Amino acid sequence: MKNEKPKRPLVRVVVLGVLGAVALAVALGIRPGDANLGAEAYVLFLGALGAAVLTRATSKAFDPATQSQVDAALRRPPPKVRRVPELERIERELEMSMQSAFDTHYRLRPILREIAASRLGPLAVELDGPGGRAAELLGPDAWALVRPDSQRPADHHAAGATLAEIERAIDALEAVGR
Repeated sequence: MKNEKPKRPLVRVVVLGVLGAVALAVALGIRPGDANLGAEAYVLFLGALGAAVLTRATSKAFDPATQSQVDAALRRPPPKVRRVPELERIERELEMSMQSAFDTHYRLRPILREIAASRLGPLAVELDGPGGRAAELLGPDAWALVRPDSQRPADHHAAGATLAEIERAIDALEAVGR
């Protein structure tokens, strides 16, 4: 069966060559004075037939193209999904604040103080105001991180706030004003 596949295209070529020869004979029978023109047309036909055979053989030697190279060159890569730079900055600062007391005091604390002030504002409570109303509304977890009288840590390399402490403080901040 494998021998039949190569024979079929060969049979087609031979049949087309014979049909071309028959067409040449008919043309010479109808117009015998144009034998040179008929022979040239037949040679041109055989050349086209040979080119078709070579093209087919060459195309089978390579994998079929899946995409035009021109289309691939013109296609732009999809835009990358960019994260919000401010969110990335806050994530970095949060990670650093869990590493050292210095970063907790100088990186995380200002962010949490800003959030606390914005949450207390609609309630007409000042974060740094007298009376302890802010400490009461924020609760001990959040107040420990945002209190105005917080001192710079003596040991900058001491452990920073734990993730659990930060989560409790954020939960307390979110609860303000509900």
